[in-house]
Amino acid sequence: MQTETMLALQSCLKKDFSEKNQLKQIDMLRLMLEINQDIVSYGISKIEDYENKTMIFPMLHKGLKLVRAGLEPQVIESILLNAALVNDVDLLESLLVIEGVISIQTLRSAGVTMELLLSYFSFNLQDNVRKNLQDLKLNLREPLNMKEMEELLGNRSL
Repeated sequence: MQTETMLALQSCLKKDFSEKNQLKQIDMLRLMLEINQDIVSYGISKIEDYENKTMIFPMLHKGLKLVRAGLEPQVIESILLNAALVNDVDLLESLLVIEGVISIQTLRSAGVTMELLLSYFSFNLQDNVRKNLQDLKLNLREPLNMKEMEELLGNRSL
């Protein structure tokens, strides 16, 4: 996320550090990782399967609709930033949604997305969240690079 976006959000949005809000954001993070993993595995059309589940997180719901519509990442980020500011969405939720939606759109691996999203939590809370996410069975492997693919194919050039 660009520095300007971060500064705009931090200076304008409410900051709710309550346990209730953090638990809500962890639930949303869990859902985003689940969606991310499915999108990477099965394609962007899998977003439709999560339409009802994302209704409780309006900003995430909006972001996924924008991804499904095929908008560019910068346009999606701008729309979500504007929505966060106008609707006075919590800072943590705004940051998580913007980063999560862009990760989903760019097909980042679930492991990379998880680390990126966890970076918005304190170190102590990150460990607890990781434990909470263990049951998701995320594929934390990175996609193969060209060298690894060539080795799998018996050193034939691609």
